[in-house]
Amino acid sequence: MEVQNSATITPELVGERYLAVHHRMFRAVNDEMSASGLSMTRTKMLRRLHEQGPTRQSVLAADFECSPRSITDIVDGLERLGLAERRPDPADRRAKLVAITDAGQSALDIANVTRERLLTQIFGGLTEADRATLFRLLGRLDDAVQQVTTTSATQGAAAIPA
Repeated sequence: MEVQNSATITPELVGERYLAVHHRMFRAVNDEMSASGLSMTRTKMLRRLHEQGPTRQSVLAADFECSPRSITDIVDGLERLGLAERRPDPADRRAKLVAITDAGQSALDIANVTRERLLTQIFGGLTEADRATLFRLLGRLDDAVQQVTTTSATQGAAAIPA
């Protein structure tokens, strides 16, 4: 990309560039991981189940900030592939827990290696100083996004009539 005069580099220009790079990088990593057997979404779900053990779908929906229907679709797909299973919840006979299977653990191991290799290829081209700067800037961007979403949620709640 051609470097522009800093006076013409607007927040919108930076934002559009970031979104384009993010989209391209996400697609490249997701496509490669899918070719290895697991999409990034399924990998995230299996990683969560691996790290924290069997979990109710409602908790997964809250953790991933998505609808219960979306979680059901993801779990159904993992279950069809034999990578996760639903089990009775010993604390509540009416509820089910989602757990990673041995096959799911094996698939997760492969996905983790693929993901690590791709991220190393992408970010390995940056110097250590560039990675540190990018990491710091991403933290500041994350703080700004959280500020926007907190403000939007507060304003949205205030706009709802009592």
